[in-house]
Amino acid sequence: MSDKRKLYIISASTPAALLLAFVLSGEFSGKIVAAALMLPVALLCGFLIKKRGIPSINKPQVLMLLSAISLVLLSLLYLSGLKFGFVKNPYALQPRFLLTYALPMLAAIGASEYFRCVMRAQDDKWADALSYVTCVAAEMLMFGSFTYLTSFNRFMDFVGMALFPAITANLLYHYISKRYGMYPNIVYRVVTTLYVYFIPFESRISDSLVALLKLLIPVLIFFFIDALYEKKRKYALARKSKLSAVVSVVLLAMAIPVIMLISNQFRYGLLIVATPSMTGELNQGDAAIFQRIDGQPIQEGQVIVFEKNNSLVIHRVADIQTINGTTRYYTKGDANEDLDAGYITRADVVGFVNHKIPYIGYPTIWMRSLFKR
Repeated sequence: MSDKRKLYIISASTPAALLLAFVLSGEFSGKIVAAALMLPVALLCGFLIKKRGIPSINKPQVLMLLSAISLVLLSLLYLSGLKFGFVKNPYALQPRFLLTYALPMLAAIGASEYFRCVMRAQDDKWADALSYVTCVAAEMLMFGSFTYLTSFNRFMDFVGMALFPAITANLLYHYISKRYGMYPNIVYRVVTTLYVYFIPFESRISDSLVALLKLLIPVLIFFFIDALYEKKRKYALARKSKLSAVVSVVLLAMAIPVIMLISNQFRYGLLIVATPSMTGELNQGDAAIFQRIDGQPIQEGQVIVFEKNNSLVIHRVADIQTINGTTRYYTKGDANEDLDAGYITRADVVGFVNHKIPYIGYPTIWMRSLFKR
C-alpha cells in the first residue's frame, strides 16, 4: 500500500472514530477514550508513514518562548485570585484523578501532537485538514462526551469552554507544528492544561472570563511568534501577509466586544430574553444590553437585571419600600398580571437595561427548546 493511501486512511478514519467515541463514551471516560484512540494512531503513523523533518533554525527559541508564555499565563491566572478570591481545588494531588484524568490527558496530548506533526510534514492539504479536525475532536473528547450534554446550560458550557477554544487553539498548534515541531505545543498544552491536578488551590475567576481568554490568547501568541520569526523569511509574501493580518485584526476587533458582552464580566453585558414576561419593552428572542450597577440609584420604573434563584431575570421595578432599615425592591414583568414573588435587595441587582437588539436571540431559544423535549 502506498504512503499516500495509508496517509488518507489514517487521517480520515481517526476523526470519525473520535467523533463516534464522543457520542458513545460515558460522561467521565472521555479522557481515557481519547488516550486509548490517539496512542495507537500515533504508533501507526510512526510505523506506516514516512516521517519528514521540519527545518527551522528557531525551534529551540520557540520551545523556550512557549514554555515561558505558559508559565506566565499560569502565574497570571493564579494572581487573578487576588481580585476574585481563591477556593480549594478538589482535583489536586488526588491519586484517583491523577490516574484517571491527568495521565490519560498527558498521553492524549503527546499522541495528538505527534500525529499532527507527522501529518503536517506531509504537505498534503487533505491530510492536513483532517488532522486538524482530528486534534479538535480529541480535545473535545478530553473535555467530556455527548452524554455530558444533558441540558442547554451544559451544552453552552461545552461550546464556550471546549469547542470554540479548541478550534482557536488548534489553529495555533497547527501553525507551530508545521514550522517548529511538536515539542513547543506539548510543553504549552501540558502546563496550561494539567496544572489543575497539581496545585491545591485555584482562582475564583469566572468560567465566562476564562472562555474569553482561551479565545484571545492563541491569537495573540500567533501574532507574537509571527512577528518575531516569520516576517523576516517571507518578504516575498509581505503583501499577502499584511492583508491576512489586517483581516484577522478586524475580525478580532469585531469578536472581542461581542465576547465581552456575552461574558457579562465587564461594564456592559448581554442577555437573551427567553420568556414573554416583558413583551412590549423586551420581546422574547431580543438581546438585552445592560450596564452593571456601580453606585447608581435604583428608581421605580427602571428595567433591571437581577439574580433570583441562581438565575438572571429582567423585570421592571414596580415598587420600592424601606422596612426596618432595609430597602426592598418589588419587581414585575410588563406582561405579567402580578408582582414577582417576594422582593430583592440592592445586592441582588446586577445592572440596568439600556438597549436591545431585536430577534438575534431566537437561535439560542430554539436550541434551549431542543433540550426540553
